[in-house]
Amino acid sequence: MSPLNRRDFLTAAAVAGGSALATKDPAMAARRGRRAAIPRADTVRFSQGVASGQPTQRGITLWTRAAGLERTSRFAVEISPDRDFRKVILRRQVLAEEKRHFTVHERVSSPKLRPGEQYFYRFFTRDSDSVVGRFRMPLPPDSREPVRIGFFSCQDYEAGFYTAHDGLAAEDVDLVVCLGDYVYERSFDENGVREDRTGRNSDAEVERLSEYREKYALYHSDASLRRLRQNHAMMAIWDDHEVEDNYARDEPGEATESRELRFAQRRRNGYRAFFEPMPRMRNRDSRDRIYGSRLLGGNAEVILLDERQYRDDQPCGDQVGSANCPEAFASGRTMLGSNQRRWLKGALDSSRATWKIVGNQVMMMALDFPAQNPLNPDQWDGYKAERRELMEFIRKRRIEDVAFLTGDIHTFFAGQVTLSGRQPASRPPVATEFVGGSMTSKGIADSLARSDRERQVVADLSDSSVRTNNPHIEYSNQQRKGYGVLEARRDELRVEFRATKSTERPDSSVFTLQRFRVERGNPRVQVLGPPGGSFPN
Repeated sequence: MSPLNRRDFLTAAAVAGGSALATKDPAMAARRGRRAAIPRADTVRFSQGVASGQPTQRGITLWTRAAGLERTSRFAVEISPDRDFRKVILRRQVLAEEKRHFTVHERVSSPKLRPGEQYFYRFFTRDSDSVVGRFRMPLPPDSREPVRIGFFSCQDYEAGFYTAHDGLAAEDVDLVVCLGDYVYERSFDENGVREDRTGRNSDAEVERLSEYREKYALYHSDASLRRLRQNHAMMAIWDDHEVEDNYARDEPGEATESRELRFAQRRRNGYRAFFEPMPRMRNRDSRDRIYGSRLLGGNAEVILLDERQYRDDQPCGDQVGSANCPEAFASGRTMLGSNQRRWLKGALDSSRATWKIVGNQVMMMALDFPAQNPLNPDQWDGYKAERRELMEFIRKRRIEDVAFLTGDIHTFFAGQVTLSGRQPASRPPVATEFVGGSMTSKGIADSLARSDRERQVVADLSDSSVRTNNPHIEYSNQQRKGYGVLEARRDELRVEFRATKSTERPDSSVFTLQRFRVERGNPRVQVLGPPGGSFPN
């Protein structure tokens, strides 16, 4: 439909009190009537782009933010199977509400949206148009077509350019999953390649709602991140930096030296600011709930967790290298909380998808140095009894083909998950895990090296030590930054780690770092090697 007709749609809706959206449902008619009484937006700026998320076989959540408004206003969105919108199949009014910082979260459910099909969408006012976004509907539940999922985490703005985001934006995937640390609440990089001046003191530290909003606006000022959100449906879960480094439930972390707000208020601000820019509808019964699942066809169901909001405090004083203290073994300690743990067991047990893909913020496999001495009490090594309970449940219920996707630790890892998290003496593993590195955030090798050459030497030594002390880990790379792409097939799982040559140059390219295979019914990671058997310089 032409731009003129789109403008006529807005005018008709205003003049006729929404009659252009007539319906026989009295309740829906009343809602649309109330919406039509709200002022119409004429000129706005869609400066943070568009996004889509929460896909089901017949539904999608569409998002944008309308800058330049002073009060709640309405405009419109339209969906087409064509990039040039020759045929518009859905068009409706949307609200940009002042109380939600003028963001739009529009849930579209319609039989016109067909499973497995690709669609394009855009928002518009009388005088303004957003960029065109794209999403793909999930496959039917009985489909045996491959499902492709991109996953990433840890995108510290100061630490590097979003070159990997351009690579992921260009991938052919059905869904993108962010595994946490979408923003960083303070500066962690004195030698960053970019500057973060958000916050009341322009020092990157944020605690107030307005400051968190400023933080998300900074991250979304990056065109590469906007393209990623624009090109794929996305599901995001938080880790800790969306609020405060290493916090646990209502216990603050220790990175903030001069606190201006009580932690409880800061957490409320961080949670609210997270939901505003994400393409997701908040849970009606539990407003801050982020865990849930999405069936993407017969071959894959994505199960997303929350490993911050309900967890007990880290054991052993949260000191690196101390995760073997008695507290770390104590029964009753929880990462998930009882309700989420019960839900997770039910989701795994009831899933009929071939592959159960669990989005997991912190590493499930043990990470030891030396052997049998776990390093990090913030990950599942600090919650050993609950990890064993979950792995025992998977084993006893004979739930096959469970794969964990993980962020947090700024390193690429791949390996097997066992009852204890580490290589067993006898019993076989029960699941696999793929840790997707970081998009930009720096790791151990970065902190110890002053040049690319030194970084490679440090990373090679550290990777060798990881594999020696952790035989359940089949692959380790601490030098590179990037993301993962998973393909769930009927008979196997394929995973590729993609890396950028450099996060310090905005024009750097992406390459395939490593490839993996997991055979259906056999939870062991096979390392296939990179294409051509070599790495770029």
